[in-house]
Amino acid sequence: MPPPLLSLVVPFFNAETWLLPLLQSIDQQLTPEVQLVLVADGPTDGSVALVQGFMEHSGHRPCYLLLQQANAGVSVARNQGIRHAAGSYIGFVDADDLLLPGYIDQVLQAIRSEQPDLIELGYRRFHQPEQLQSSKARYLHRWAGELPAGQALLDVASRNQWFPWLRIYRRQVMPDFQFPPAVGYCEDMMALPALYLACQRVYHLRLPLYGYRVHPASLSFQVNQRHKLQLAHFFSQLQAGLYPDLPERARRLMLLHLAYWLYRWQLQQPAPDAQTAAMASQLQQLARRFCWGRGFSWRKKWQLWHSVAVIQRRFQR
Repeated sequence: MPPPLLSLVVPFFNAETWLLPLLQSIDQQLTPEVQLVLVADGPTDGSVALVQGFMEHSGHRPCYLLLQQANAGVSVARNQGIRHAAGSYIGFVDADDLLLPGYIDQVLQAIRSEQPDLIELGYRRFHQPEQLQSSKARYLHRWAGELPAGQALLDVASRNQWFPWLRIYRRQVMPDFQFPPAVGYCEDMMALPALYLACQRVYHLRLPLYGYRVHPASLSFQVNQRHKLQLAHFFSQLQAGLYPDLPERARRLMLLHLAYWLYRWQLQQPAPDAQTAAMASQLQQLARRFCWGRGFSWRKKWQLWHSVAVIQRRFQR
């Protein structure tokens, strides 16, 4: 049997509630050219049994690979999936989301006809599946087709859309690509600039092919102090020149979005600490330098400046 053209990596942890609809949305599109790599990240619910039962009854059993590991976080789980992926192209799927009709067919067509280094997708947000038909289609770029990797990176940095599931990459472009281990929040923003910098040809598949489920149990809503410290460290690294080939405008936009998040979190603190005080000066200078540039929404500009003012008043008490 020839190796698959596309591998999709699905990490999961205690996702029993969401996995069945996801697997059904994938299975009905599977072909022998696609490998589905499911990585169980030490779940304590019935997720693994659910996956095993589904695989046994699937008409595409050879397409499935189930890996199990002790709980180590989503980055380690994705990296495990990448290591075991056999496809020439690798994409990612979150366990609580859905593949929309046409995903696999359209991606395979783009791979065969364009052979790009990176494919980007459109998506729809939803709370319940019945909302998908009326949900707005969202895209990274205004136009479909090929665009320079540098421009694609600027658009992504401007929209701050770093979700791994929004793109499929050619393994050969960056064979050692991985997500930062032990990082469970914004790990995509930390890792994906390297992928864009390694690419030359980006193809925007301007179709809503992915369903992004929004719910409070999502990791995006579960930010803790460790996540904030990791993000603050990444902010400092980016300021100090991490990714030296990163275009200055992309760096500036990434720093502004990080500043926005960090300031919002600091507003939730009952009192500023020494680290908050040290960072506040840096963020204030950044806001003054770059906040009025393009690519940062007026809502976020206003909220960032409001946050600066509030934290300044706290320091003066």
